[in-house]
Amino acid sequence: MNAKKEKIHIFPNDLSELVKVREEVRNFLGNECGDLIRGRLVFALDEAITNVIEHGFPDNNPSNVELKMRKNQNSWRFTITDEGIPFDPTLKKSDTWKELFETGADGGFGLRSLKKIMTVRYRRLKRPERNRLTLIHSRKDNDSK
Repeated sequence: MNAKKEKIHIFPNDLSELVKVREEVRNFLGNECGDLIRGRLVFALDEAITNVIEHGFPDNNPSNVELKMRKNQNSWRFTITDEGIPFDPTLKKSDTWKELFETGADGGFGLRSLKKIMTVRYRRLKRPERNRLTLIHSRKDNDSK
């Protein structure tokens, strides 16, 4: 059992960091969830952080991204904080899978997947201005879902 209830991982806003981020998430989750749930959580966080880096920093200005991972009694909570361009994914309508496929959409699959796997919350922070994206997954869910 992984006894740590909270872990913070700070990393540069560079896509090459995703390998380390995935490893940190897997290590944090440990054996407290099955392979299917672990895979979904790692995938969802990978998608969210990829979007933060690709869309939040179009000029490739160096910055850090913070990933706070927390185990609550009933949920896993992942909070991503960055200084990139503001974007509230909760306000973006997620097209259906069918709409995405039929329109040949170039994007939207990651956000749609993220919202199917996690509860998504967004807040714009002030002083300093930052984005805070919180992703929550019930710990009651198991690999049968």
